[in-house]
Amino acid sequence: MGKNIIGRKIRIYRAMQNPPMHQSDLLAKLHLGGLQISQSTLSKIENEERIVSDSELITIAKAMNVDILWLLGEKETLV
Repeated sequence: MGKNIIGRKIRIYRAMQNPPMHQSDLLAKLHLGGLQISQSTLSKIENEERIVSDSELITIAKAMNVDILWLLGEKETLV
């Protein structure tokens, strides 16, 4: 198991968008929400190589407009 469990869900979310969302698009949303991370950091999160703090989790869920429980694999639907 990797260092986080939301990385796979972030990749799934980006792929589900029409058109698929690029990391740069998600980064822009995260930056607007106050989470200043780099593309390299987002890549490490998506590849489950970096731990995600609780405050980062909240900001990511808000930026993606999804339920935190979906990111954590505890809920089947996005919202």
